[in-house]
Order: sequence, then structure tokens, then C-alpha cells
Amino acid sequence: MVDPLVTLTGISMLLAIAIGANDETFAPVVGSKRLTVNQAVSIGGVIVIIGAVTIGYNVAKTVGNDIAESPFTEMQILSILFSVSALLILGSWKGLPLSTTHTMVGSTVALSLILGESVDWSVITKIIASWFISPVAGFVGSYLLMKAIIKFKKTYIKGLDDVDRLESLFANGLIVAVVITAFSRGGNDVSNAVAPLIQSYFELATSEGVPLLERLPLLLAGVCMAIGLVLIGRRVLKTLGNDVVELSPTTAVAVQASTALVTFIAAFVGIPISGTHVLVAAFVGTGWASGTNVNMDTVKRIGVSAIGTPFAAALTTFILWSIVSVAI
Repeated sequence: MVDPLVTLTGISMLLAIAIGANDETFAPVVGSKRLTVNQAVSIGGVIVIIGAVTIGYNVAKTVGNDIAESPFTEMQILSILFSVSALLILGSWKGLPLSTTHTMVGSTVALSLILGESVDWSVITKIIASWFISPVAGFVGSYLLMKAIIKFKKTYIKGLDDVDRLESLFANGLIVAVVITAFSRGGNDVSNAVAPLIQSYFELATSEGVPLLERLPLLLAGVCMAIGLVLIGRRVLKTLGNDVVELSPTTAVAVQASTALVTFIAAFVGIPISGTHVLVAAFVGTGWASGTNVNMDTVKRIGVSAIGTPFAAALTTFILWSIVSVAI
């Protein structure tokens, strides 16, 4: 008979693929034509793995252990994982960037309430507050940075040669910023795949006397996120890279640097945020600051999905658990 933990790990890896498929971190680089889609997903995959293994544990612990006050059974965890995976795969296939954090939290809270279990609302309040604060920070940061860049350009640029040198400088800076963002997103988003497993692997590592075992799901999920990004993620990259606002290396730096700062701080302190919404807000802030036309139809579509995602996850979990509970 297959060990339940092995089954759960396998389903979590499916979710990790779905999360990677919905990762739009490299959208500014693609939109500014600094990297091709193929180059972006290849580099992004490697960075995501590193971020997941090195800084993903604290965020995973917050989502996995701190929301629900009572541990879930294997079948309950499976219901959550299947629900979240289905929504993310559907969103990626449609080219719509969904928040993995919103999806996982919505599903986890819904199942806790369905089962009549206690929910730590202080943790939920902190997470929801971060969903509002982080996009605002992304918007404000990118807006102010873009204004500073514009002021710098007016002072520095004297001719076409200066323009070329400046754009080249910012293009290189963009690569640095996107690597930091991908690293942070790997640490933040991996939590949504492995959160339900963290406690089980911690207990296994303790009983076996092998501390590194508790990091195993982070490594496996990081690899699977990379696979999802490479195989399916290009659809989401094209949506955000080209549809929200037209980018140059200069404007892309404002987007990516702001996103990098917000996501890195959140991952470092262990708060699960929506990197998707931070990035979209940074797109809008940069567009407004630079006077570039922003495709608000795309922004509104993403905004509606942001509001609806937790509720869609809750509904999907309710339906799936209703079916599973009857079957068992």
C-alpha cells in the first residue's frame, strides 16, 4: 500500500507545477524585449528553485500550520490541493495570472469552516492586510522610482549617445532586479504547494534524525515550479509582458525593482503575499508616472480575478469535499 505522505507529496508537486505555470515574474523583462520568453522561463526556473529551498520554509510554516488550529487529515489535504491546482491550471491556460496565496488561503479557510474547526483569525487578518498593503507598496514604489528616473534622465541625457548608454545601464539593472524578484517569489509561492506537508515532514525528520528531510518538499516543489514555468508559464508572461503597458528597459526597471523589494521583504519575514498583485500594481504605477498608456481593461480583469479567487477556491473546495466525504 502506498504511504499517504507519498501520495500527498505527489499531489503537492502537481500543485507546484500549476504555481510555476502561473508565475509572471519575468513579464517586465519579456515586455521590454530584454529576454525572449524561452530565455526568461529557463533562467526563471533555476532562480525559483534556489529561492524555494533557501527562504521558503518560514512562509510555508505560516500557511501550513498557523491558519487552521487543528491539523487536516490526508483526504482533507488532498481536497485542498486538488482544488487549488485546478484553479491555477485553468487560470494559466487562459493566460490569467491568479494569486496562489489567495487560492490556498481561501481553500484552507473554507475547509476549516466546513469541518467546524477553529481558525486563527489573527493570522488571516494579517495575511489579508498584506494583500492590500503589498500592491499599494508596489504601486507607490514604482511610481516614485519612475519619477526619479525621469528626473535623472533629464539631468543626464545630452544626446543620443547618452540615451543608448542609459538604456544599456538600465537593461543590466533590470536583470539584477528580476533575479531578486524570482528568488523571492520562489520562497513565497512554494509555501502554497508544500504548506500542508510541512508538519508531516518535520515529524519525519525528527523521528529519523535527519533534519534536512524537512527541506525535501521545498526542493521537490521548487523543481516542479520550474517545470510549470517552462511548460505553461509563457502564456501568462505574454499577457502581463505585453498587454498592461508598453515597457522599455528604463520603465521595466521601475516595475521590477519595486516588485523585488516588496516580495523580498515579505518572503524574508514569512508573510505570504500575492506577488502577482504587487507586479500588476507596479506596472500601473510606472505607466502613470511615465505618462505611458495603461491597458486598464487588462488591469480590471486581473483585479476582478483577485477579488474572486479566494471565493472561487472556497466554492471549489466545498464541492470537492462534499464529493469526497460521501465517497469515504
